[in-house]
Amino acid sequence: MPQNEQPAPAYASEVVPLRPRVEIPVRDPAPEAQAQEKAFKRGQFLARQDAWEDLAVEMRAAEQSRLLTPGLMSVAQIMAKGARSDITTAVQVAAQKGDPQKARVILASLEANFEDMPDDPALSYILAMAHVDISMLWRGASRARDLAPQRRDAFDSHIRAAAELADRFDPFENDSPLWAQVRCSVLETDPCPAQRVADDFEDLIDLDPHNPSHLLALGRNLLPRSYGTLELLDIQARRKVAQLRDIWGAGAYSWVFMGALQFDPSPFRRLDPELFVEGLHDILGRHPSQHMANVLAAFCGLTVAAPSECNSSRMRVMDCISWILQDHLRELHPQVWALAPVPGKPIMSPGDDVDLNKLGTTRAIGSIAQHFAPALDAGRRLVFTPDGLQLHKAD
Repeated sequence: MPQNEQPAPAYASEVVPLRPRVEIPVRDPAPEAQAQEKAFKRGQFLARQDAWEDLAVEMRAAEQSRLLTPGLMSVAQIMAKGARSDITTAVQVAAQKGDPQKARVILASLEANFEDMPDDPALSYILAMAHVDISMLWRGASRARDLAPQRRDAFDSHIRAAAELADRFDPFENDSPLWAQVRCSVLETDPCPAQRVADDFEDLIDLDPHNPSHLLALGRNLLPRSYGTLELLDIQARRKVAQLRDIWGAGAYSWVFMGALQFDPSPFRRLDPELFVEGLHDILGRHPSQHMANVLAAFCGLTVAAPSECNSSRMRVMDCISWILQDHLRELHPQVWALAPVPGKPIMSPGDDVDLNKLGTTRAIGSIAQHFAPALDAGRRLVFTPDGLQLHKAD
């Protein structure tokens, strides 16, 4: 069991039937969800108390130590998200009403808090990412060039403001993956983003190699609809294996392709399925937590699940859910399944007005039942135990 993962509480160790013939303990809340909520609320609390200097100190300490949650997310990044959450929520209302002037006034109230500390990298990061968040609110699911003039102007002004801040803080001089992340977030402002994407993400990953979210983001940004090509995606995924083998084994290849496949099935045309599967084994070998087992099971059994030809790359990846469930999964973390991207469905986030635990449980049990449909149809029960998955005769 990983150092950061605590034993499941007593209530989660009792197997409760969630659906006929599929029985699995539910961990709610799971350690990762608890850690993210703690960091988010800490940032939000300090911002609401106007304790900006304290927030900056805590963020810098978390960043310098590369502090990660049990699920390998940046604590400093989550704190910053909590610190700007009230502002972005208020701006979202203004954006929904089509009022860019109101949005600017709201953001100016955040900027006013930092007037006495304009050179603080932690606080400036909060402001830069607030601009990024707001630019994405104005853009929505559209391409920038397709926006109505008012929304396009609002998008442009905020993304450019973030880019201007990024120019002031060198990631390596500040030993800051946060600022390397900002640079990757504002690639759209560059006249030739395709020429920068690989280098900018390489800087980010060099500064924070244990954080898989950067590898996922690299995959997304290398899609043809973003700044890359399928050929470049494959090249960079293999390059990351060579660079990060001591940390991830072949897992870096899997993370990069997972980031792309979460939103577009076309990379299956370039995927090396055997290397991808080797990478999944390496990820779970290095991080054998229940959080990681849920993440990879949700990807293989939910995100990329679709009718596929036998022996196809997609089928090879989908079939991995079998050994992940049998060899690794012992308990269900509903939020992981609720937040996993699903084609044709809106992307969920922890702040959404949705019962994530109910949604995630439904998705997970449905995926597991579908994978083991022949056994269930034959009257068997699936029982997840601390010793592994077992098949029993139905009572």
